[in-house]
Amino acid sequence: MITLQFIIIILCLLLGTRYGGMGLGLISGIGLFILTFIFGLEPGKPPVDVMLTILAVIGCASVLQTAGGLNVMMQFAERLLRRHPQHITLLAPFTTWSLTFLCGTGHVVYTMFPIISDIAIKKGIRPERPMAVASVASQMAITASPVSVAVVSLVSIIGANHGIGHAYSILEILAVSVPASLVGVLVAALWSLRRGKDLDKDPDFQEKIKDPEQRAYIYGSDPS
Repeated sequence: MITLQFIIIILCLLLGTRYGGMGLGLISGIGLFILTFIFGLEPGKPPVDVMLTILAVIGCASVLQTAGGLNVMMQFAERLLRRHPQHITLLAPFTTWSLTFLCGTGHVVYTMFPIISDIAIKKGIRPERPMAVASVASQMAITASPVSVAVVSLVSIIGANHGIGHAYSILEILAVSVPASLVGVLVAALWSLRRGKDLDKDPDFQEKIKDPEQRAYIYGSDPS
């Protein structure tokens, strides 16, 4: 019986991801209907506290975006990276980590990637080195951000002493997740320092920039 219920859940998820958007919610509702009225499973109580917290986080992020605070944060981040372009591989991931930590979502760092690429390539650094680790760092910070949905949900579960012998506060969780994620970002950044060939030693890249049009497209006309 459990296997059949599990198969129904997987089928609903697969169909939902295929249609996407509203389809995911509607097909999930169909799966819930089957499990409730056919298999007789009792639905649990909606996590109202978590939903209200998520609503508050989204509201704060919306206010930050509308008020222009996010643009100010991006400007500070860009200034830092352009001031120390030689350390872009180390600074970029910590910059994106900080942005996600403050905003609670990794979606705010998308506008940083063109900046990181531009700084790296004009400094002769392979762009994939800082960009790859910066992308990962922005998602790792979700586990350390006190305003992220993941941390809030975790606190609502283990903070209420559900199934564990001790209830953990958000400060106890962050005391582990913040240093752990920072150390992980540092290790990943150090490893990325040697990712791929240097641009001046990459024959494919050197062959490509021999074409003036390709060189202008890659480096642009801005000398910064």
